[in-house]
Amino acid sequence: MTIKRRRFFVCPECGSGVSCRTSEQITPTIREARLLCNDDACGCAFVVQIVAVRLVVRGMKPNPGLHLPVGRWREPANDDAPGQPANDDEAPPEVADTIGT
Repeated sequence: MTIKRRRFFVCPECGSGVSCRTSEQITPTIREARLLCNDDACGCAFVVQIVAVRLVVRGMKPNPGLHLPVGRWREPANDDAPGQPANDDEAPPEVADTIGT
């Protein structure tokens, strides 16, 4: 069985893989990591923050000080929600008057 490794982050400059040099827990929901590009010719170093934005399943030992909403893995985009307008039918009158001038 082959295990495929995922790249969670890539270098914003050259797109190569990166290595995590250090990381620090900032709050219970935020972790900050210092990343370094694996391409020595690039040499980019940058900081990322990994943030918990919602719970998918509540834990069996809930933290009373943690206030995260409970939701789905991914929230649907407005265009994917049935019955929701995409807001691209026509421009509002004040914008439509300026188009083409």
